[in-house]
Amino acid sequence: MSLSIGRQLYLSTGLFINRLTVLAIRRNMASSVITVQSAPETNKMTVEFNYSHKGANSKQFRMERLKEEEIGQTLSRLKNSIASKFLKRKRKKNEAEQEEEEVQLKFRVNGVEVDTESKMCVSDVLKHGSEVCINEQKYQVSVNPPTAVKIDLPKSIMSGFPVFPKVQLLFANSTDCEYRWNRVHKNHHNISLSEQKEATKLLSNELMYAPTNNDIDFKLEFTCVPKCGDRSGVPVSVISKVEVEAGPGICPFETRHMYTADPTDSSSFRVMTYNILADVFADSEFTRTELYPYCAPYALSIDYRKQLLMKEILGYNADIICLQEVDEKVFTKFLLPALELNGFSGVYKMKSGKVKEGEALFYRTSKFKMISEHNIDLTDTLEEDGCRDIKEKVVKYQDVYEFYKKRKNILQVCVLESLADPQKKLCVANTHLFFHRDYSYIRVLQGVVSMRHLEMVMNSYKEKGDSISLVFCGDFNASPESALHGFMTKSQIIPGEYKLRIKDTGEEVTSFDFTHGFNLSSACGYPEYTNYVGAFQGHLDYVFVDQTLEVVSVVPAPDHELVTQHRALPSVVFPSDHIAQICVMKWK
Repeated sequence: MSLSIGRQLYLSTGLFINRLTVLAIRRNMASSVITVQSAPETNKMTVEFNYSHKGANSKQFRMERLKEEEIGQTLSRLKNSIASKFLKRKRKKNEAEQEEEEVQLKFRVNGVEVDTESKMCVSDVLKHGSEVCINEQKYQVSVNPPTAVKIDLPKSIMSGFPVFPKVQLLFANSTDCEYRWNRVHKNHHNISLSEQKEATKLLSNELMYAPTNNDIDFKLEFTCVPKCGDRSGVPVSVISKVEVEAGPGICPFETRHMYTADPTDSSSFRVMTYNILADVFADSEFTRTELYPYCAPYALSIDYRKQLLMKEILGYNADIICLQEVDEKVFTKFLLPALELNGFSGVYKMKSGKVKEGEALFYRTSKFKMISEHNIDLTDTLEEDGCRDIKEKVVKYQDVYEFYKKRKNILQVCVLESLADPQKKLCVANTHLFFHRDYSYIRVLQGVVSMRHLEMVMNSYKEKGDSISLVFCGDFNASPESALHGFMTKSQIIPGEYKLRIKDTGEEVTSFDFTHGFNLSSACGYPEYTNYVGAFQGHLDYVFVDQTLEVVSVVPAPDHELVTQHRALPSVVFPSDHIAQICVMKWK
């Protein structure tokens, strides 16, 4: 991203400043400040400043020292560094015959000279607000100033879709910071200052901005003024590398938004489950040529898809959001900060193994607060005492047991408490079960282990007299006709009811006679499909709820003609190969 100091000064002063003046201001600001970064949890501190020796060009110094180091040692090190940076440079300029001069160093703090024999700790000397002189150069000490370390804007920006910048802050609070969005000429570097001023337009003072059609063919400039309370740091601006483009038009999820335009009232809550298609699975040579050959390659890019995802997710006005196939970086750098900005708090559970993806659960903080988390690895949990009877039936089939132990699937569980009625609690579970169609018996086992764990979590609250309900969301990779769905909704699986044959041997599994203590139903009913790709269409995603909850409404599935207008999913208007399931429910 290109830094724009002149324009950031224009924003704050209303005047454009030419580039030479801007560079002079930057040098003056840098030369007058000693910046100290000293995190409380570490025993080290970093000291940065610019220094010019005897009229030479200013050089940047960066020293990492122990906080308890004596200032005399620090000054000795500084003296050596000055000699290294400046005197060696003279020798390189054919002045080797010159007798090496001795560097003289006078160091004063608040008018009092400090010498190399001082025993004071460097952290006690370089305090915030102190005035320091190094020889004749004066500095103000700034300890842990609010800093915008790095700002990134997306590689794809479209009209009508929210843009959320990645802002890396140090010693700053994102809620205290000031933000500005400007529209700038796409050739801003090659036009005059008067033309820049005419083309520049202030668009928004929010962290997130949705470009309009008026912004098409312009670039966006984002400015962050890092702040922490009353302290402000140096503003940092970046200009997008790309111009704003026209969006893909009306997306099918925008039609579904008509059913979710209004937030829920205090007596109800809206739940959404959505497999958002992990970037690690979407944007590869295999997916572009084999799995999703019908999808335009740019539409598989996470920079493109996350714009659609954010608009879609926010438009559903959900109070509880369960997402599957969430990349770790997408959660930490995009979903979490963007949704926090819109009134949510969220937690993440990553699968074990090399692929960094997992499940994410968000809840609206005006409706719920989180009481506890009870996440598990479905493979490890089979080995625990609470699942001993399950394991005894599994080990009869060694191939099944060995294959199950290699799975990386997880169960994310959070207990939420209603702010409107603290007596009401929700156990919200979120999962993504094993995908291969020939391993239905593995999914059954994962479902059995999941329900056993949820029973233990729920019972721990019921034993304390709490009223708690179950909402179990996820991509179960199981059709309504499957053994797993039967187990979930009938509370049991009877040997012989389903043909569970081991893939490699063909042997039938007959010892699976498991039960659970819930009365579950599919809150979103049974649409024709929730996953639609070129080679497969089926209903795989569910919101299972127990009998203490009543479904109020369900968002209809998109029209089939819209799903297939670009052949299958994902597409330029569908950011995932799955379709979000959304419903409103209330306590009975």
